[in-house]
Amino acid sequence: MKKTQAAAFLAVSALALVAAQGAQAADLPRKAPIAAPIVAPVYNWTGFYVGVHAGYGWSDVDAATTFLPTPAAFLADNFAYGFDADGFLAGGQIGFNYQIANWLLGIEADISWADINGGATVAPMTFLGAPLAGSFHTSSFDMNWFGTLRGRLGFTANQLLIYVTGGLAFADIDYAARTFFAPGAFDYVGSGSSTEVGWTLGGGVEWAFAPNWSAKFEYLYYDLGDTTIIQNPVAPNPPFQVATNFDNAGHIVRVGLNYRFGWGGPVVARY
Repeated sequence: MKKTQAAAFLAVSALALVAAQGAQAADLPRKAPIAAPIVAPVYNWTGFYVGVHAGYGWSDVDAATTFLPTPAAFLADNFAYGFDADGFLAGGQIGFNYQIANWLLGIEADISWADINGGATVAPMTFLGAPLAGSFHTSSFDMNWFGTLRGRLGFTANQLLIYVTGGLAFADIDYAARTFFAPGAFDYVGSGSSTEVGWTLGGGVEWAFAPNWSAKFEYLYYDLGDTTIIQNPVAPNPPFQVATNFDNAGHIVRVGLNYRFGWGGPVVARY
């Protein structure tokens, strides 16, 4: 009998101990659930785009005139001068961007109608070591279109892109020059049109203001080398020639609007 009572006592004690431990566990504070990471959307610049642009170009054209075969044949002196050429341009562009982390590699081609022109008159000229009344030299420069094929290297801060750019530049330019010493004598005229090829370097900023749209501001410096226009005699002038050399370098600022294909908006996550 005593053994039975002792066993029952031990069983009841064990049950009471288990119940007390359960009550203590229920009173302990629970751990809060782990919060999901905060995701910040990042704009993705990778892909093809097309766009339009408009801007303004200007140049301080350096020119130099040389008498051929020698200045002594003309009894005149070679001379140099400069003049301003400026005007507007507008056109379109196409390109491709590839984004690696915050860096962007790209290529862009563009073509613009241009009306960048200017000219100068030098008068009087020197003849036999003294100014000759009635003598003059005129020249003109007229850019009809301008294009580039450039690489782009940029840094992105979400929807903002800052980039440098450089590559090939080309343009169609009309030139004209005339050197005139006296009525009916020593009158030399020349003109020409040429597609010039050179290089360009610049930079810009671009802002993605909508999932597939961005606006940009860009500056370019271009150098298309030198071009020489030969002025031949108007009969019955002596069979000499006059050469005028033009330095084709200048600046362009423009704004543009791009539409992006196949992507846009926040597609990459940062934690």
